[in-house]
Amino acid sequence: MSKLKKIIVGLLMALVFAAVLLPLLVKLLITPERIKQVVVPLAEQSLQRKVELGEIEVSLFSGIELHDLNVYEPDGKTLFVGSDLVRLRYQLLPLLTLKVVVDEVRLERPQIRIVRLADGGFNFSDLLEQTKDRQPPRSSTAHERREGGSAFQLLVSQVRLEEGHLLFLDHRINDLAPYRYEISNLHGAADGITLSGSIPISLSCAVNGASLALDGKVSLLQPGGTFRVLLQDLDVMAFKPYFAERIPGKLTSLQLDWESEIDVSPELLSAKGRFNGSGLGLILEAFPEAPVDGAVVSLDYDFGLDFSQDHLELRAATFNYNGLVARLAGQISALTAQTIADLQLTIPAFELRQAVAELPHSLVKGLVDFDPAGTLSATALISGELAQPVSLLKTASLMLDNVQGTAAGFRPSLTGRLDLDRDRLISRDLHLRMGDNAARITLEVSSLFDPPLSVRADLDSERFLLDPLVHGSAGAIESADVANESSTERQSAESDGIGPFDLPLQASGRLRIGETQWKGVMVRDFSAEYALKNNLLTISRMGGQVADGTFSSNSSVDLATKGLAYDTSVSFESVTVGSLLAAFFPEASGPLLGSMNAELSLKGKGSSWSIIKKNLAGYGALQFVDGRLVSPALVKGFGAFLQLPELNGISFKDFKGSLALDNGRLKIDSRLLGSRFKFYPKGSIGLDGSLNLALDTRLSPEVAAEVDRKMKVTRYLTDENGWTQLPLLVSGDLASPRFGLDPEGVQSRSVRVIGQELEKQIDKLLDKQKKTTAEGDQKPREPSAAEQLLKDSLRNLLGH
Repeated sequence: MSKLKKIIVGLLMALVFAAVLLPLLVKLLITPERIKQVVVPLAEQSLQRKVELGEIEVSLFSGIELHDLNVYEPDGKTLFVGSDLVRLRYQLLPLLTLKVVVDEVRLERPQIRIVRLADGGFNFSDLLEQTKDRQPPRSSTAHERREGGSAFQLLVSQVRLEEGHLLFLDHRINDLAPYRYEISNLHGAADGITLSGSIPISLSCAVNGASLALDGKVSLLQPGGTFRVLLQDLDVMAFKPYFAERIPGKLTSLQLDWESEIDVSPELLSAKGRFNGSGLGLILEAFPEAPVDGAVVSLDYDFGLDFSQDHLELRAATFNYNGLVARLAGQISALTAQTIADLQLTIPAFELRQAVAELPHSLVKGLVDFDPAGTLSATALISGELAQPVSLLKTASLMLDNVQGTAAGFRPSLTGRLDLDRDRLISRDLHLRMGDNAARITLEVSSLFDPPLSVRADLDSERFLLDPLVHGSAGAIESADVANESSTERQSAESDGIGPFDLPLQASGRLRIGETQWKGVMVRDFSAEYALKNNLLTISRMGGQVADGTFSSNSSVDLATKGLAYDTSVSFESVTVGSLLAAFFPEASGPLLGSMNAELSLKGKGSSWSIIKKNLAGYGALQFVDGRLVSPALVKGFGAFLQLPELNGISFKDFKGSLALDNGRLKIDSRLLGSRFKFYPKGSIGLDGSLNLALDTRLSPEVAAEVDRKMKVTRYLTDENGWTQLPLLVSGDLASPRFGLDPEGVQSRSVRVIGQELEKQIDKLLDKQKKTTAEGDQKPREPSAAEQLLKDSLRNLLGH
């Protein structure tokens, strides 16, 4: 017989042997009785629970089927785990070596019932205790059992679970009405089961209607594994009882997705993943008026938890709320004791306008009218015991890039950085812009967490014009004044003035502006110091160069008074008065020219000009040198009254006067002395430009002669120095003054002139009588009693 034929014959005999012997071995080794004798006692011994096994079917090619496998609770009546069918697929060849190698164990439609008891234990807690007390299995992983002198090994390679159902009942929260949760459509698989290596597993199910999938590897010899978890569309509200007390508020809605990679061992837990939440509804205790409704949130995390060291390493955590992002990284130690954190918080740059749009409207409604814009970003160091949250914030930096808002017609912007060092806030390269104006602000705030605050703020600018700011708000102020024209509204405005304020801070600082402009008046080298303490704002050492001269001032504002109260003193030296008067009294069109020295003290109350001008009061003194009155209205009106149409200006060498301001009117008592005119104004000028002045006027002989040719009255008004006295009354306003004779002045002057004329005539008459008497009597005669009585009576009659 050839070698090939021998091989073929051998193969045929082997096939015949396998076909005959293997079924025989199956029938001998794997019988239903033997399986029950092996599996049921082994399971009951391991679980210490009643185990039932129904019909068993054994097939050479399809394996073993176990029907109605049930494991009961310790009471032996309540089902703990059950399965309609358990399939075991085994290998044929290992049977020749008396080994039962099961390639696959498949559980179909298993039912699992998990219960948390009122005392916090579970219906499987006894199994966990048994696992702790049990000796580790031998490395062979074989279960050996002898019967009739035969021995075999049972090895399982794969486990499959199909269409499972898990019911979880929780009596801990409510023993009478336990919470009920279901895991349905449960599918799972474990491949290559071994005690010494990793076992790939997979799991998918529906948790209260949400989709859950898990893939990974587990180790049995050294418990642990790596997993990838994916959860979708979980209604978090169903699990609210488990976390409601830990939320500083009330959760009303949240749909959650979860994706994570987890690596766990008895000593370490490492996780990296993301939570996505939609439809978030939340009412925080701190902001009950600003509920969150329908927000979209997410949390990306990467951390490692060391159980042995009681330490959490937060490699990264990124929280996103409607596009607003915050990142946290660092370490947290002593998790089960006095927890200590060492974390770095980062808020990447975000647009303020977007933030206002995304945050709850009621929370930011106070900002909406300001229309904030620009970019903000921040970093912070959080360190210390979590039990003392106030002291956790150690350092922080807030970066501002063109941060702006609209208020009172202005839209200032800030660019720079604010640094927090424990309880101190310090600015770094902070710049303010308002239109074309620019300034640098130096800010330092201390005692942030222990009021009152202490603030130091300095402003420095090379050019900061006030005119655009004044003009920007002038329309609003004017509209407010017009709106308050009615007496009712005006009284309401006065009674409802701003304040009083009780500010929990103390402030001080310095202002320096190289060049500014207010109402067309250029001010250079402006500087001032201010201080706020006990709600009293004091501005001292304010001064600068203005109108070719200098000014200095000291002021105070009482913020604790309703409507605010002002007290200021100001002095001017060698100031060209024309530009100042044009600024304050534009109706007068620059009535005066000349160099002025002045000392003024003012007090007032109110927050709008319509109120301030009624409450403003004060006094002062003025002095002009080499001045000139050039107001067309005043000069032309005066010239027209005297019939001097060519008069276009009135020069004077000296002007001195005292002022008193009260109830919106400036009372003056002054003198203007020139070579052609002398004026002695006395009366009042309203802050609205109205005039009520008694103008005692003196005309030089040259001017009087010219006026007399036209008026024919001055010869009766000449004083002892040859100047003609003309009592005038000025009314109307600075833009349209009206000149006329002062009746009282005219009457007084007329009576005096008449009296003087009568005295002269009486003296002449008496002189004649004296001469006649003297011719007949050589001795001089004293005035008779009748003559003296006549003169005294005349003086009394004429009032002098």
